[in-house]
Amino acid sequence: MLLRLFFLSLLVMLVSYLWTEVSIRGISVRAEAPPEYCQVGGSFPQEITVFNNSRLPRFWLKLEANTDMVGEPSRQMLNLLPGGSYRWPTTVCCRRRGRYSVGSVLATAVSPFGLFLKRRRLGEPHSVTVYPATVDLPRFNLASAHGSGYGPGGQALSQISPNAATVRDFTTGDSLRYIHWHSTAHTGKLMVKVFDADRSRNGARMVWVVLDMQASAHYGQGEAATEEYGVTIAASVVRKYLESGLRAGLMASGDSAHLFPPAKGEEHLWRILEALALIKATGKVSVSQFISGQMERLGGEAMVVIISPAATGELVDAIRRLRSRVDSVVAVLLDAASFGGGNEAATALPGLSAMGVPAYIVRRGDELTQVLNERFPVRYT
Repeated sequence: MLLRLFFLSLLVMLVSYLWTEVSIRGISVRAEAPPEYCQVGGSFPQEITVFNNSRLPRFWLKLEANTDMVGEPSRQMLNLLPGGSYRWPTTVCCRRRGRYSVGSVLATAVSPFGLFLKRRRLGEPHSVTVYPATVDLPRFNLASAHGSGYGPGGQALSQISPNAATVRDFTTGDSLRYIHWHSTAHTGKLMVKVFDADRSRNGARMVWVVLDMQASAHYGQGEAATEEYGVTIAASVVRKYLESGLRAGLMASGDSAHLFPPAKGEEHLWRILEALALIKATGKVSVSQFISGQMERLGGEAMVVIISPAATGELVDAIRRLRSRVDSVVAVLLDAASFGGGNEAATALPGLSAMGVPAYIVRRGDELTQVLNERFPVRYT
């Protein structure tokens, strides 16, 4: 009896092994090609068709989407008749920016008693790029760096006219070309001109978005990281001004220097979004050093938006030097302290307010649409 049980056990094991080997063979998979791109927060349908090309049925075949997308992959258990097929509709959710592989399937065959398991990857993978999310910024304005940055009633100035409206005391960072010499002689101290808003020249202006991607400056993990917040803000600002007809460009100090000179057009927007989809916060150069090295590019009537979690004195000094070269500067400060480390963004407000540079402070959990659409940026009082 023991000998018979021994041979029966061997037979069961042999049959189970052959079961798994045969069940995984003769199976093929075809998946629909994904769209060229998708944005964070979006999704797209993808139908996967499984074929049984053999003359034997397939039972208890487990399928799992073989993708490196963030999130739980889709799974399906099915039986296939000889020569049969099965259509498996799936939905791919785009939760994080980057380049991913979709379309292939991990098939698993298990023997009836669970003694053996065989896995095999089926189908050709397809590449899809997930672009960063963007938010609408209808009231985000680039205040003029000349004067206080605000007109009567605190309204942000998006451009200055050739005619001075009033004068004020000179502050560090003001350009010497705007000194009002008559008032200076009369009062005995340096006075500078303050100009009215003049939006008639907007079409000739350009916007530079400077994104800080120094590794040591960023904090947080996953979607709740300063890196992801910064990329989303940069993408949103670039989209806003390109859609309004201005020339917009991007510079970022990530794993390598990313430079996109200001230009117009939808094609230019998608090139920038693709770069932002793949960029990583692995840079070794601080944003203040990066700005100092790019001073020659940042000149003339440029409007500059600086996005950084590094609220340091070095950043304030770099903005002071930059402010005398460009038309306007706006700082979007990611509050690193709310993300688990670093300085509070408010520590940079006194220096920025003294120069008349508007600053937006973004904290973890903030709704970007609400924070960046405030009529008046945060100011130090």
